[in-house]
Amino acid sequence: MRFPSRLSWFVLFATAGPAVFGCSAEEENRAETPWSPPVEPARKTQLIFTNEGPLTLGMREMATITVRTEPPSSDEVRFILLGDSLDATLDRVAAPMDAAGTATVTMRAPNKATKYRLRAWIKDGPEAELPVTVSSDGFATLEVVPQYKGKREVTEWTVSLLPRSTCEAVAPLLPENAPAEFVGSAPVDTPLLVEKAPVGPTIAVSVRAGHYAWGCATASGLIAGTTQTIKVNIIDKPVVVGKTDLDVTFTFSPAQTPFLSMMTAAGKSLLDGFSPADVEMASVLLDEMAARVSEQDAVLFAEARAASGWDTITKDHLAAQPMSLRAAIEGFLQTATAAPPTELAGRLTAITAVPGYGSFSPSRFGVVPADEAGMPGTHLVKIASEPGDNISTSGEIFWLPTRYVGGACKSAALEGAPEGSTMGDALATIAGCDALGQALGGFGTCDATCLAGLCQEALTARWDAAQDGSAIEGKIGLIQIFAAAGATVDDIAVPVSLQGSWLGTVTDGVIVAPIDKSPVTGVLPDLGEEMPPEPPPEPAPDPGAPEP
Repeated sequence: MRFPSRLSWFVLFATAGPAVFGCSAEEENRAETPWSPPVEPARKTQLIFTNEGPLTLGMREMATITVRTEPPSSDEVRFILLGDSLDATLDRVAAPMDAAGTATVTMRAPNKATKYRLRAWIKDGPEAELPVTVSSDGFATLEVVPQYKGKREVTEWTVSLLPRSTCEAVAPLLPENAPAEFVGSAPVDTPLLVEKAPVGPTIAVSVRAGHYAWGCATASGLIAGTTQTIKVNIIDKPVVVGKTDLDVTFTFSPAQTPFLSMMTAAGKSLLDGFSPADVEMASVLLDEMAARVSEQDAVLFAEARAASGWDTITKDHLAAQPMSLRAAIEGFLQTATAAPPTELAGRLTAITAVPGYGSFSPSRFGVVPADEAGMPGTHLVKIASEPGDNISTSGEIFWLPTRYVGGACKSAALEGAPEGSTMGDALATIAGCDALGQALGGFGTCDATCLAGLCQEALTARWDAAQDGSAIEGKIGLIQIFAAAGATVDDIAVPVSLQGSWLGTVTDGVIVAPIDKSPVTGVLPDLGEEMPPEPPPEPAPDPGAPEP
């Protein structure tokens, strides 16, 4: 319904002369420090081994090792062997950087199998370490074949090897903190090869995809100079349901007949609360207007009402309008309750401190904002991880039928109205409050415009009170939800979307309507774009600079 604007809006602009501030001669002569841009700090020097670690060597094998600095520098680099290096040797303990910022050292492996570290450092500067593994029996190539039957999308596998260990020993640390002396990766369609796997000791071979799927197998009996295949069974990391935070939408499809009966009952309660069928609306409106003024003005209002026959004037005025208030609201109700709301939307957030529970904060019930539908801001729900990347949630959502019906009526009444219009505006237009104010004239210091405002305030107050009909009657609505949905997860198995179904019931406190299997979806909340950083302040003017 469209309705004309009832009020004119005025904007008052106030101007004032500029403020004048006095200053002393000392302040006038004080020299200000000119602004200068901040100096960027120098880049911190890094020391990096160009060899990929760990370095694997045979007994008495020679290796040339290179380190470099970023950015390039001409500092001297020092070297030392740490750990069980046995009789391993270096050809130098210090080396200068060349023009490209690199330095080299030659190392001879010891005569026995061992593990140790080569440390490089710059005096008063950065340092770096390179793990070294020496095998007494030589090395083999290990072809790692992940065996994955899960549904998660995998684009790359990462393999970690820890010699002299087993899966039983490292499993408690997987997949986040897999210990390793070798780490490599390859796309899923590329062979996952590990060259120079040490022959002799058992090796814990762990494989992961991101941090959401992993597996481990223990390799042993490698033969030097050969390639051995090892299969690793991969399992999904359970969904981290305790970090769920999604915008969830439940498609709302209750049984039509009982739900529309609820809407009929709620609509009747709303209508009778606003405009009782057996009471003259003119008297109701004037009584409500009188309740909006002060105690002193109420006396003047009553005197003018009696002396000027306001009840008759108001009755005739309302009868002359194109449509009565009751008929208009009946029309809104017919439009608003012709079908159930299509969706229940809100935010599902796990409660980290209470495993197994979360909160559902409804935002919208059909076209009606959740708070206008009488829904509390937060509801406690159960939330759990189920096999196969599924999440289940269950709970009860409270609502007030007359509040929902009132919100739906408001949506119908304000369709096509200017932005910012209220239900009070719509009701005042239907009742012709401006013209009624002119017809009544005024009382005391309250003129026709004042009376028109009281008319709108009175209609708004009656509407708000009528929407509380369900609460007054003790008819508290309840929506029961039982949902199960498949989840997609991020790198650490936190849900980023949901898609599944739900069922339950909806009641107005008397009538119950079942809800058959209906879709439910969830997506990450839209947190909005980050605000760009504020520009740096303008430099202060130099008082000594000449004017342009």
